[in-house]
Amino acid sequence: MGGGVAVEVEEGECRVGGAVVIRACLRPEVQCFCLEHVWEIRILKAGHVVREWRLAARAGEPGYRYITLEWRPEESGEYRVEARLVSHGTASASIRVLC
Repeated sequence: MGGGVAVEVEEGECRVGGAVVIRACLRPEVQCFCLEHVWEIRILKAGHVVREWRLAARAGEPGYRYITLEWRPEESGEYRVEARLVSHGTASASIRVLC
């Protein structure tokens, strides 16, 4: 976990082609007066970026404090999900993809 950001994956394991739901949020106890948040979500395998999203939301818009994404892995292996809220820190979670 990192700072005021949390990230989780719905399941710790899935099958190739199965949906992985990724949720990242700014923790509720963090008071924030930013006008905009920029999320950077990365899927890494062996230290290499497999998939990446960069999303921005202004205060009051969907995605400002909480974001949900879906990813479908194309091959088996150990992956790391990193969620970074540019002005508030980084958090990560792991997932294992089975054949």
